[in-house]
Amino acid sequence: MHAANLHLVERLRSIVGPSHVLQASDEVASYATDWTRRWSGPCLCVVRPSSTAEVVAIMRACSESNTPVIPQGGNTSMVGGSVPSGEVQECPLPVIISLLRLNWIGEVDQFSGQLSAGAGALLGHVQRRSAEAGWRYGVDLAARESATLGGTVATNAGGINVIAYGMTRAQITGIQAVLPNGEVIDHMHGMLKDNTGYDLASLLCGSEGTLAVITAVRVRLHRPPPATSVGLVGVDSYESSLRLVAAARACGFPMLAMEV
Repeated sequence: MHAANLHLVERLRSIVGPSHVLQASDEVASYATDWTRRWSGPCLCVVRPSSTAEVVAIMRACSESNTPVIPQGGNTSMVGGSVPSGEVQECPLPVIISLLRLNWIGEVDQFSGQLSAGAGALLGHVQRRSAEAGWRYGVDLAARESATLGGTVATNAGGINVIAYGMTRAQITGIQAVLPNGEVIDHMHGMLKDNTGYDLASLLCGSEGTLAVITAVRVRLHRPPPATSVGLVGVDSYESSLRLVAAARACGFPMLAMEV
């Protein structure tokens, strides 16, 4: 290994502990290959921080050594955005930052109907914590038990309830993230009536890890409907299905999901 790379790896080990810096091919394989197994590429190592402070130190170390980083959540993406490129030999090799250990989930704030959680918290765990407190988180998708909150924010995930609650961007009231130089953006107060400066949460939502490493998110919750039912309706065309949905919404009929 090149001396500069060896120095960086040792520095990363001092930050997160030797057991959380992975280099062996069998250890990094699941991090360096996407869910579809179509995309994969080499990396210098996988580093697994457990706090925002550790992410800060990692970003500073990588910035000072001009080493690219790839932030990663549950790695459930099917478009290759969370793994190294296999098309060219990247130089220097990137460091994959797995946020899975930042998995804390706060208590539901009953006054604001909001919840704060670490970027590594699983979507399914956020949903259950919300439900236990009498609320509902508006984002749901099939990978709920492996996709992370930070990953869904970084990709502005949609899911099956967009027609009712909107995309992930519509659920965010606050965000914490680390810039490439190690500076921390902390905007987690969740105040809805806030016209101070840029909307950093919306800016980082959907940024795919290109601007900062998301470490925590504050989300708005919704009161669940008292009861739900599933309807199967036969229509003669796709256009007819759209008219049906438009008519249902026009009369105030709440819809959680629609599939044609």
